[in-house]
Amino acid sequence: MTTITFLLEAEEEMNFSAKYYNQKAPGLGFDFLEEIEKSLTIIEESPERWKFYGENIRKYNIRRFPFSLYYVYEKDEDKIIIIAVAHQKRKPGYWKERI
Repeated sequence: MTTITFLLEAEEEMNFSAKYYNQKAPGLGFDFLEEIEKSLTIIEESPERWKFYGENIRKYNIRRFPFSLYYVYEKDEDKIIIIAVAHQKRKPGYWKERI
C-alpha cells in the first residue's frame, strides 16, 4: 500500500488555505479539503501518470480550486511525498527550495 506524507510546509499551506476558504464562505474550506482527499486518492492509484515538473517532481492540478499538488513518488519505497499545496497564480516555484 502506498504511503502518502506531507512536508510540514505543505500541510501548513493546505490548512491555511482551508481556513481562508472557510472565512470566505462557511463550509468552503471543508470542500477544499475534500478535493485534496480526492486528489490524493487519484494520485495514489496512479502516481506515475502525472507530468514531471522538474527532475523527479510531479504536478497534479486540483479540480474546482486553483491549486496544484507537487509531489515526489519514491517507487522503491512505494511512497508519495507532498512537497507543496500551491496556488497556481501566486509565487510560482517558491517551494523548490524544499527539495
